[in-house]
Amino acid sequence: MVRLSDIIKQDTLKKSVSEQEKRPEILKEDKKEETVDHDSFNKIEAGVQFKDMAMGKKEETIDQNTFEQLEAGVQFKDIITEKKEIAKKAEDKERLKQYEKIYDNIYEFAKGVITAIKAGGKPELSQGFKLIEQIVDNTESLDILYKKAIYSKGLDTTVLHGVNVMVYALKIGQGLGFNRKQLIELATASLMHDTGMLRIPDSIVNKTEKLTDEEFNLLKRHPIFGHEILSKLYPEYPWIAEVALQEQERVDGLGYPQGLKGDEIHIYAKIVAVVDVYEALTHQRPQRKRYLPNEAVKMIVQKERDSFDKKVIKAMLTKLSAFPLYSYIRLNSKAIGMVIELDELSPLRPTLQIIFDDKGRKIAGEKIIKLKDTPLLYITDSIDEENLPK
Repeated sequence: MVRLSDIIKQDTLKKSVSEQEKRPEILKEDKKEETVDHDSFNKIEAGVQFKDMAMGKKEETIDQNTFEQLEAGVQFKDIITEKKEIAKKAEDKERLKQYEKIYDNIYEFAKGVITAIKAGGKPELSQGFKLIEQIVDNTESLDILYKKAIYSKGLDTTVLHGVNVMVYALKIGQGLGFNRKQLIELATASLMHDTGMLRIPDSIVNKTEKLTDEEFNLLKRHPIFGHEILSKLYPEYPWIAEVALQEQERVDGLGYPQGLKGDEIHIYAKIVAVVDVYEALTHQRPQRKRYLPNEAVKMIVQKERDSFDKKVIKAMLTKLSAFPLYSYIRLNSKAIGMVIELDELSPLRPTLQIIFDDKGRKIAGEKIIKLKDTPLLYITDSIDEENLPK
C-alpha cells in the first residue's frame, strides 16, 4: 500500500538550496516620558477636566494642534488613545521582528548541526536548547514562528524541513498540554528527526523521477540510520534517537521500519509523524504547488486518519490554524486583509484587518471584520507579503 506520507517523503528529497539573507539587527529607541505643563492646563477648554488628564500613568505633551482639535470637538481622551495605539503598533512590530529572528537563529543552528554530522563531528546541542527555551518560555512567539514556517522559502529545504517540523510539533505539543520539559524534548527531537537522510546518496536525494523499488527501500532505511547516528552522538538523550527511529511508524501498524502499533510508538514520534507530512504538503515542490494549511489538513484527515493518533489529529485541527496570525489573505470580495485574531472553534473564519480594497487600493484607517459574524464573506487564498499590491 502506497501512503500519502510515502509520496511526501519522496517529495522532500527535492532540494532547493540558496543563501539566506541576513537580517539587520533590531535597534531599540529610548522612550522619553512626555509632560504636561501648567500653561497647557490653563488653555484646555471644551469641557476637558483636569482629573481626566491626571488619570493616566504617563502624562502627555499638549501642542497647538491638540487645542485646535479640542475646539473642533475632538475629545482629549481620544487623542491620548490614538497616541497609545500608535506606540503599541510600533512595539508589536518590533516584537514580531524579534520572534522572526529566533526562527533565523534556529535555522542557522540546524544548518550547523547537519554540516558537523556530515563531517563526522558531534554538534553541541546547548545553543539549540537555549533557542528552544526562548520559544517554550514565550508561547506568544509560536504564532509568529508558525507564520514564518508556513511561508518560508528560498532556503536549504533539508534544513528548513527540520525547523518547520519543530515549530509545528511545538504547536501540537502545546495543544496536548505538554509541560516545559516535554516541549523542549519534543522540539529537539523534531528538529533532528530526519538525521538518517544524511546517509541517503545524493543520486537518490536529488532524483526528480520516480524512485525505483531498490531506491525507495533504501530511502525507507533512513529511520534506522538516524537512530544509529543519534544514539551514538547523544546517549544521554535517548528520546532523540527513539523519535528518529519511529517517526515513520503508524498507529495502525502499517508504518516502518518496525511496524509498531498504537502506544508502542513514542508520543513525540506520533506528533512528528503527522507534522512531517503536513510540512511537506504546505511547501512547494518542483512537480506541484504548495497546499494551503487547511487543504493539507483535509488531505491528511481524509487519506490517513487511521494512520495517526486521534489525540494528535484533534490537536492538529485546533492548533495548526488554517491561516496563521499576521498572515495575509484574499476574500471572495477580492479585498485583502491581515489575520489579527484566531478562533480555534472557527479556524477558517478568523478576525481580519482589511488592508486593500477589491481594486488593490490601500484602505485608510482600520477596518476590522470578524468572519464568523459575516457569513457572506470567506477566504479564498493566502498571499505572501511580497505579493501584496504596491
